[in-house]
Amino acid sequence: MKVRKQDKEVSNKIAELLNKKGPRNLGVKSYGQLVDNLQKLKVTPGEAYRIIQEKLSSDNTRFNWKMMRLTMYVWERLKEEDSGYLKPKIDTIRRVVEDGRFKDFFYGYYPDLEFEPNREIKLLNKLITEKQGYQFLVEGYYLYPRTNKHIPQKHLDSILWPKKSK
Repeated sequence: MKVRKQDKEVSNKIAELLNKKGPRNLGVKSYGQLVDNLQKLKVTPGEAYRIIQEKLSSDNTRFNWKMMRLTMYVWERLKEEDSGYLKPKIDTIRRVVEDGRFKDFFYGYYPDLEFEPNREIKLLNKLITEKQGYQFLVEGYYLYPRTNKHIPQKHLDSILWPKKSK
C-alpha cells in the first residue's frame, strides 16, 4: 500500500500537535505574536481584556449579570401582579429587555459588546424556561423592590409559574 506524500505530511502535523501537550500550547512566546493572533481572530483589545479579566479574577461577571437579569424579570412580574394580570412570560421578557436599565446594566458588564435586543430576549427566555435556570429562581436570591425583605418561595412560585385557571 502506497502512502501519499500529502497523507504523510498530515500525519506528521498531527503527531507534532499531539507532542505539544494539547491545543493550549499555541507557541505564542511574545506580546507581538499574541497581538498578531488576536488580530487574525478579529478580537478587539477590549474584548480580549474582558475575557482575560473574567478568567483570572475572583469576580464572577457572568453570574452577576445572570442574577441582574433574573432580578429585573422577577420585579417586572411583581409589577404585573400588582396590576392584577400576569402577562405571558415572553411579553414580560420583552418588556424587561426594552427597559433602559437593562441596556445600562448590559453595557456596565459588557462595554465592548454590541447590544442586540432580539438576542437578549432569546437568552433571557432560555434562562428562565430551561431547567438549568430553575436553581436560581429560589427564595433567598431576591428582595422586594426598595426593601430588605426576601421574596418567599411561595410568592415566587405564584408569579413565575402561575396556576392556569380552568
